[in-house]
Amino acid sequence: MKLLTRTFLGMLLCLGQLSGQEARMKLILDTDIGDDIDDAWALAFVIAHKNFEPLGITVAHGNTPARAKMACKMLHLTGRSDIPVFVGRRTEQKDYSYQFTWAEDFAATRPASKSAADFIVEAVRQNPGQITLIAVGPLQNVADAVRKEPQLGKLVKRVVLMGGCVYGTADQAAPIAEYNVHSSTTDSQLVYGASLPLTIVPLDSTTHVKLSDAEREQLRKHSSPLTFALEALYRLWLEKPQSRMTLHDQLAVAETASPNTFFGKMETVPIWVDDKGFTRVDSQKGKPVRVCLEPKRNAFMKYYISELVGQRLGMKP
Repeated sequence: MKLLTRTFLGMLLCLGQLSGQEARMKLILDTDIGDDIDDAWALAFVIAHKNFEPLGITVAHGNTPARAKMACKMLHLTGRSDIPVFVGRRTEQKDYSYQFTWAEDFAATRPASKSAADFIVEAVRQNPGQITLIAVGPLQNVADAVRKEPQLGKLVKRVVLMGGCVYGTADQAAPIAEYNVHSSTTDSQLVYGASLPLTIVPLDSTTHVKLSDAEREQLRKHSSPLTFALEALYRLWLEKPQSRMTLHDQLAVAETASPNTFFGKMETVPIWVDDKGFTRVDSQKGKPVRVCLEPKRNAFMKYYISELVGQRLGMKP
């Protein structure tokens, strides 16, 4: 009897371990895919990562319908059309992106009819405490979700932003107004002030990580629908032969996938957004934000590339 009991308990323990291994992280990626190239490569990271369960992709900033087509096409080509795409409110688009041409005639799948903000609110209400929201563009959709659901911070598990500049960049010892924050300052002020469980991956870290020629070639030689799409978009993005991608958004996805792994220093500081789009440290005005600093470049790149080359058409993580 004791032997049978021990055997039964062992089987339960084994099943529990397998269940833990199979559990995947529910997430939403909010992106302004189509301008800088890192957004497309971050979407690829989300598609390929084996422990993610993407509930949807929300598209923000500028010509959101054109951006949504890009997301739909990448999901379709990589066998992930099961992931819906939601369009955020359209804002002024000053420049046309060459990357838009990649998907301008794509019609095999279409975005969902629900707005991006409505989807975010509905998803977190249906899955309280379970969803991580990754936002790697200007924050219109996140802000609109907060406006619709002021208790968003209590419903979402975590919010990871690529944005801000706290102390400086790889080239500058003083902070600057980072694009994602500055491009929609009023929305950023709302998001940073909404008592969300915020983690940011700022320019302080991301500007230290650029794609090398050898790393690009490693992916280019790996034949898959995902890597082929990334190379095609990279060529549309290149302004000159010397251009190299900075992996801003991918670092935010990596922090989501494996918290605290790819940064040498993590700080929690009070941050608020001023009227010029700067992320300022201020103990009186700021809300606590976890800040990722000192990126571990080589460890991150090895991890990132291994995820991209592991994706195959029709396979779901």
